[in-house]
Amino acid sequence: MAKLGLLETDTLYPELLPDYGSYGRMFARFFSELDRDLRYRYYQVQEGELPHRPDECDAFLITGSKAGVYDNLPWIAPLQSWIRNSHKRGAKIIGICFGHQIVAHSLGGHAAKSGSGWGLGVHRTRWVGPSRPSQTLTAAGAEANSEFKSESNAEDTAEIRLLYSHQDQVQRLPKGASLLASSDFCPHAAFKIDHRVLCFQGHPEFTPDYSRRLLQRRISAIGEERCRQALATLDQPTDEAEIGRMLLAFIKNGG
Repeated sequence: MAKLGLLETDTLYPELLPDYGSYGRMFARFFSELDRDLRYRYYQVQEGELPHRPDECDAFLITGSKAGVYDNLPWIAPLQSWIRNSHKRGAKIIGICFGHQIVAHSLGGHAAKSGSGWGLGVHRTRWVGPSRPSQTLTAAGAEANSEFKSESNAEDTAEIRLLYSHQDQVQRLPKGASLLASSDFCPHAAFKIDHRVLCFQGHPEFTPDYSRRLLQRRISAIGEERCRQALATLDQPTDEAEIGRMLLAFIKNGG
């Protein structure tokens, strides 16, 4: 039974805690709908908790955060050191949103606040990897999820749709990284480094209800018109299950 280490790099807004628990708990619920055999270990990064050994878990996932990689916070530098050291020691690392940015930034790329503004709601990216995520699953990964029926837009092999919520972006990929997904708004929306790193700017763990409540809370900070546009996209179908299956294959097989 595979174990996923969830490195939580933020806490939810207080009014969202009763329904969603934490960023790590949201990922656990998301993956549990696809694979009931995955186990979890939680690390509170903001409190200085990081894995000691790369073999504590089969893979590690760094969550989203309201922080930026450039923020002068006491837990940022230790997390970056952990990423570099764990990567050298062969750990499998997943980065989502802030996690995507700090993995790239730590391994020689660059992330910063984007001049394009907020990326919100359902966002479409061109899949530029060698094949669509559902086609990259290993036989073992596909078999482990054989009960799941995908609702992804399977006939469109060039587009991936996920929920987004970010101001910062990866502006330069690390050396050796392969681009997986891109758009005019978010050129580096997903990337991988061999069988050890897999990162996405979008949030496969978000639900439309969570995104709706998050957007409504941030109207004053983001602006009513931009939030209204994002809210209007939340009824669109998304491909989070397909990405989830790709992530599961990576966790279990390094695919």
